[in-house]
Amino acid sequence: MAEKNFMVKIESLEKYFGEDVERVHVLKGVSLEIPEGSLYTFLGPSGCGKTTTLRCVAGLERPEGGRISIDGKAVFASGERVYVPTNKRPIGMVFQSYAIWPHMTVFENVAYPLTIQRRPKSEIRRKVEDVLKIVGLHGLEDRPAPKLSGGQQQRVAFARALVNEPKVMLLDEPLSNLDAKLRVQMRFEIKALQRRVNITTIFVTHDQSEALAISDQIAVMHAGRLIEVGTPHQLYSRPKRKFTATFLGLTNLIEGKVLDLGADSRPGKIETAKGVLSFIPAAGLAKGQPAVLSIRPEHIQVHKQQPQGLENVVEGTIKEAIFMGDAYHCQIAVGDLLLAVHTHPFLSMNPGEKVYLHLDPQSCNGLPAEDVEGMDESMLGV
Repeated sequence: MAEKNFMVKIESLEKYFGEDVERVHVLKGVSLEIPEGSLYTFLGPSGCGKTTTLRCVAGLERPEGGRISIDGKAVFASGERVYVPTNKRPIGMVFQSYAIWPHMTVFENVAYPLTIQRRPKSEIRRKVEDVLKIVGLHGLEDRPAPKLSGGQQQRVAFARALVNEPKVMLLDEPLSNLDAKLRVQMRFEIKALQRRVNITTIFVTHDQSEALAISDQIAVMHAGRLIEVGTPHQLYSRPKRKFTATFLGLTNLIEGKVLDLGADSRPGKIETAKGVLSFIPAAGLAKGQPAVLSIRPEHIQVHKQQPQGLENVVEGTIKEAIFMGDAYHCQIAVGDLLLAVHTHPFLSMNPGEKVYLHLDPQSCNGLPAEDVEGMDESMLGV
């Protein structure tokens, strides 16, 4: 795909913090291509480099190496000595704290970027009114900022970022200051707003459920590296890396060795301490290679009687069962292996009871056994 189809392109980005012996390698050759009009999320644990990558795109951090292009034009290129300052980049940014001016009204807050550019008053009023309609704050122009709810303050921050008609929106953990209920509501609002204005948006979060809920694509990061990129459904249902499977929601891991990779619609086979199990291998696995079988708790089916004609059936004993309203969250022992299992709320689950677990081969992902720190360079990225 040609570069013009990507609104943001990051190539071999390198960033260090500190000096001499205290110098820390924060970004290690990060490369990403972000499609125009997409909502693209950087996801990973604290310190993985996701916010630093965002700040490099914004021009708030200057990398030591690599290249960043926005809409086909370089805003940073180490080899060409290109560095476009933040105020000259076609971006809007919403910070974690919102940075709303408490002494200003809603209108004054949103108009601020245009005011400091000395735009005509008629243009400022027209643009502010238009963007307030988009974010659902029309009619609140004269309300003082301290009189706004948390959700309304966030919308003001969005409106202020949009008023300059940027080509890219950068959102740095914008929901982290909201309570749980409002955070869920605002996920829907962000997704709807992004689709309505069709603006390329980069979203930074460490919250897996947040990333799954709003993203078109997710870039999973760890220790300054890009681990894997995909749609929410791809990364959750068919991860390629063990780190992705374990970080993006709860999963069970069963160690083993690949016996057969399968072919076409036929699943592969993996030898484990619980017997030979069928699975879907990730790209790059080889016969005889150590691997892990990953299966989500909700993909394990519980039977009170031993089922007939099914592959991947193991016997277990219920250790704990917690009623969560929409499901039972159980711990079921299969020998010395403890599996997390989520079952239907109407299926009674009693500690000490013997059950049979069906691990559907289509939901069993075979992944390389190495952890992130042990990965070869060629195994990183996509």
